[in-house]
Amino acid sequence: CCFFPPHILREKSSLLYTFTKRFSKRRRREKERRNEHKTLTMLTTILKPFSFAKSLVPSLACFACGVLLEMGFGLTGKLRRGNVTKKRRLLAVSGTLQDGFALRKNLDGMREEDKAVFIGFALVRGVKMYFDVKPEGCREHVRKDFEDEDEEGRRRQRRPNMNPALVVTNDWNDANVYHVFAVTEEALCEALANEPRYLGIAPDVAKVDLWAKETSESVRVAAGVGSVSGGGGGGVGGENDDDDTRYATMLTVVAYGIPGARAVEAKGYAKEDGCRVTTFAECSTRAFGDEKPPFTTRDANIRKAQKGNLASQSPSSSSKDDDEEINDAINTTKIIRLREDLYGARSSFSPRLIDRTAAERAVAYVQKQSTTIPICDVNTLGGYFPPDA
Repeated sequence: CCFFPPHILREKSSLLYTFTKRFSKRRRREKERRNEHKTLTMLTTILKPFSFAKSLVPSLACFACGVLLEMGFGLTGKLRRGNVTKKRRLLAVSGTLQDGFALRKNLDGMREEDKAVFIGFALVRGVKMYFDVKPEGCREHVRKDFEDEDEEGRRRQRRPNMNPALVVTNDWNDANVYHVFAVTEEALCEALANEPRYLGIAPDVAKVDLWAKETSESVRVAAGVGSVSGGGGGGVGGENDDDDTRYATMLTVVAYGIPGARAVEAKGYAKEDGCRVTTFAECSTRAFGDEKPPFTTRDANIRKAQKGNLASQSPSSSSKDDDEEINDAINTTKIIRLREDLYGARSSFSPRLIDRTAAERAVAYVQKQSTTIPICDVNTLGGYFPPDA
């Protein structure tokens, strides 16, 4: 120290301090990096058995978002309300899926907002109604001594099964009035899976006469030809029979045939043009009795029909001769060559009421109408009403 002047000593002390400080900072950073590496190694070892989940995280996140959107939750977390957001299709049914019958609930979804919306009525040409009474030996046959519990827990005799079978006949003068509902796609799948024997849902067979007086205005609106949708113009019966837009196709419950052993023919009413029209509620009442509690008369007549004791039976009964059997259009042992002018969409311009847009139009129209008409007066939707005769 004696060899250096004071100002040199001060400079050297400052350099030593700076070097020591930088060296200490470097050692501290190296120590932190070593600690971080040890921590990362430890975490990797612990989570190694679950390493496969890393690639699943994006997929699981997308799946969770899809579930929430399907349930109706938006980005705000609030449940969307209203029928417009629901994925619905129009379905034409005739039988126990109608209002007032046991299987009507099969068209409803699980939640309140998923319930089926009744749209109106549609006259379908080229189909004839028979009643499948489920005789003994049939999968759906219910024994007379079979009991079930009602909603109040009481034991009651279970009612016999019966449903209509609407078969194609190649006859323009055979027709039936269907009930049209807007149903969710899940409910549509459930309804198809639970259809009775021989029945199915066809998208392009049954032809709806849009301008028949039995067809509701709401169905014409769904087809885009109603008076309120800017098309169709004319009015009931005012359209050209050859017009491709007069007849529409839609998802419709039809039968592939009738049971050969037991089937009861439905008796309907005749229109001015000779068309024979059937309706499930009125025809089943005429054949078996009213669908009103306690159902004793109706159920007793159904069981009589199961044994072949009812007057109106299937045309395939033994009383018919061989020639009639061969020429019978609904003989299930023959392949029917369908008339293309009577079944299916006539051209690419013919309305097909099978997409979601048609269902949304119909639901919006019915909801608008329901604000101005009594909810109990279903006939104000237009279309079919029971004839006086």
